[in-house]
Amino acid sequence: MANNKNQNANGGSTPSEGVREPIQNVGQQVRQGAEQVSNRLREGYDTAREGALHGYHEAEGLVSRNPAPSLLIGLGVGFGVGLVLSSLFQREETWAEKYLPESLQDAPDRYHRLVESLRSLPKTVHDHLPHAVSKHLG
Repeated sequence: MANNKNQNANGGSTPSEGVREPIQNVGQQVRQGAEQVSNRLREGYDTAREGALHGYHEAEGLVSRNPAPSLLIGLGVGFGVGLVLSSLFQREETWAEKYLPESLQDAPDRYHRLVESLRSLPKTVHDHLPHAVSKHLG
C-alpha cells in the first residue's frame, strides 16, 4: 500500500512527480547553457588579453629600438590631444569682451534691464498713483 501513495488511480505517478522531471531537465539545460556562455566569454577574454599583451610587447620593442623618434611622436600626440581638449572646453569671447573696456562690457545687460523697467513703468505708476493721491488728499 505504500506504493499506492505515489501512484494515482490510473496507475501513474502523482502530478508533482510528473512536473518535477521536466523542471529538472530545464534547470540542467539552463546550467549547461550558462557554462557554455561562461566558457566562450573566458576564451574571448583570454584571446583579447593575449592580443593586448602581444601589441604591448611589440610597442615596447619598437620604443626601445627607436627612443628619440618615439619621444618626439609622444610629445606631438600629447600636444595635439591637449589642443583638441582645450578647444572643446574653451568658451569663445564675445565681441564686447574683446573690444569694450571692462566698465562697458555689461552695457547690453544694463540696456535690457532699462527696457524692461520702462515697459513696466505704466503698471507701476497705475498701482502706486491711486494710493499716493488718496494719501495726500486725506
